Amino acid sequence: MKGKQLLTLGIAVFVITAMVTVRGMENGSDRNFQLTEADVGKMCLSGALMVGSRGADREEPSDKQQQETETSNETESTDSTEGQEVPATETPAVVDTQDPDNPSPQTINIDNSKPVVIIYHTHATESYQPASAGNFHVLQEEGTVREVGDVLTRELEKQGIQVVHDKTMHDNPSYNQSYSRSLETINNLLGQYKNVAVVIDLHRDAAGYSGGSGKTTIVNGETVAKYNLVVGNGNANADKLKIFANTVNRKAEEMYPGYGGKIIEKAYKFNQYVSDYHLLLEVGNNENNIRESDASAKYFANVIAAVIKDMQ
Repeated sequence: MKGKQLLTLGIAVFVITAMVTVRGMENGSDRNFQLTEADVGKMCLSGALMVGSRGADREEPSDKQQQETETSNETESTDSTEGQEVPATETPAVVDTQDPDNPSPQTINIDNSKPVVIIYHTHATESYQPASAGNFHVLQEEGTVREVGDVLTRELEKQGIQVVHDKTMHDNPSYNQSYSRSLETINNLLGQYKNVAVVIDLHRDAAGYSGGSGKTTIVNGETVAKYNLVVGNGNANADKLKIFANTVNRKAEEMYPGYGGKIIEKAYKFNQYVSDYHLLLEVGNNENNIRESDASAKYFANVIAAVIKDMQ
């Protein structure tokens, strides 16, 4: 504990002891009301825990302008939302993914001899069954969203789409400020790979936030994890992000009926302003097993490949 905190705690104990003693004297009681050494010890311990919970064990926001939050309600520390311009919505709105009035994204020029897709993970330690250690946050790659990202990368590359898969663990050793750290990563990658058309921040959802169970569907006779796309309405390009997300979902339904996911709108940024073709992709949740999630990535790769082809 820092010296200043110890001094503050000592003064508080002294004042409380003096007040109790004076109160006892004013009441004329035969009992002295003096705190025993054990009582003072308990107060010191209580005070130390209180100071620790407010200071030493909690990171302060490193950027007052960073407008972000985490994508799930998991029982763990989240990025600071201090400085938010828009409030959080208690119940995310779900957009009709099959709305025929939604326009298509603009066509773009793509050089297929260079990387076209970037996959990264703001929360790279998020894991699936059976890798349940650490509240479904594990360091090894097996059983995590990084493994799912590998499947997505491999399947896209089979179709001639070059991919940059960044596996930086922005949520380790601390979960706080994960989005601040991943923003630095994605900006660096976009500066290096200027031909990139699609950016995917690959997550998984939390079961407690999606009904308490794993979400699956059947594609080509195979059980696969469902997916969601999250759109941050705090971004100036939110309309374009929703157009792209709806385009992806329409293609998913066209190719694999029942596979298209929900679009969940939240009042934050999630760094999606870096590209009009940014997808915050949630593949399954922590009650889905890794096999279902890997299988989902295989089909999602086919969807993205088809969308990119249509955009050219």
